[in-house]
Amino acid sequence: MTDTRSPRTRLPLSVWVVTVALPLIVAAVAVALQLAWLPELPDPIAIHWGPDGAPDGFAPAWASIALTGGLALGLTGLFALILGLARGAGPTATHKLLAVVSLGEALFTGVLVTASVGLQRGVADASAAPDLGPWVAIGLGAAVLAGIAAWFALPPAVRPDADAVPARPIALAPGERGVWIATTRVSSGAVAIILVAVGVALAASVFAAVATDGALWPVLFVPLLLLVLVCIGVAWRVRVDASGLAVRSLPLGWPRVVIAAGDIAEVATEHVEPLAEFGGWGWRWAPGRSFGVVTRSGPAIRVTRRDGRRFTVTVDDAATGAGLLATSSSSATETGERGPQTGSARRDR
Repeated sequence: MTDTRSPRTRLPLSVWVVTVALPLIVAAVAVALQLAWLPELPDPIAIHWGPDGAPDGFAPAWASIALTGGLALGLTGLFALILGLARGAGPTATHKLLAVVSLGEALFTGVLVTASVGLQRGVADASAAPDLGPWVAIGLGAAVLAGIAAWFALPPAVRPDADAVPARPIALAPGERGVWIATTRVSSGAVAIILVAVGVALAASVFAAVATDGALWPVLFVPLLLLVLVCIGVAWRVRVDASGLAVRSLPLGWPRVVIAAGDIAEVATEHVEPLAEFGGWGWRWAPGRSFGVVTRSGPAIRVTRRDGRRFTVTVDDAATGAGLLATSSSSATETGERGPQTGSARRDR
């Protein structure tokens, strides 16, 4: 069989510097400072502050070092894996966004955790540690400023939809009605990658809860939420008829996207690479007012609404679905209402 997939993305060195090198340097500096301050710290140290600014969670001093290093290696590795597996032209806006988020997360975590340790140098009892609140703002500001600077320092983003082909309407006889139905599922390989990411999140959450003697137990809901999102985003039913496009998750029917034929400005088909264009699989968002149901690499229907928002769904035989949707959209525009409702001409897939 011939491999029709796009070649692996060859990203510029600057993308890898922002995604991997700089976050690891930030983490290394943070860990080095925390190690140097260990002799000056109380035992245990404060690792969580309440709404009143007073410490309300405590753990051994090594917990902050392990948290800083573990998050740096885990999250940076995850971002690097996503970029390394991406196919197609690059860097796209999604590539740049992932790189910026990797750097911003490393800076925010490094500043916040290191500041929480530094505030406790020479303090006999961790419960008397100063308020961490101002450092939250400092860490967030540093992350945002570094992210903005990195975005503009990286090469301009390429347009991943450059190969989009306007859909050719399917001719229907007077009184004839067309219906096209398809099911699209996330591939087993993609599911495996997603489950690995959930496993990393679970391991980090369990570690955080154990190391803090249960003080951070709410973080255990994070991998559970991720698992729920995976389950509702694996399989989708796509329907095109005279009323427009409807895409719903299986088996619950939610999330659901419905785009009326009269709200469609343009229908096209294109080849989609999930990691390069949307950063993953399932219900996704991408820069540029674009949302999508992305289950695999391959053909997709792309709909542009009249307000400029775009929706993409990857599905087999996308050309047929897009052609019928273009017919419905054209009919709705000409009549000022939804397309023809009588007759019978059905194509199921």
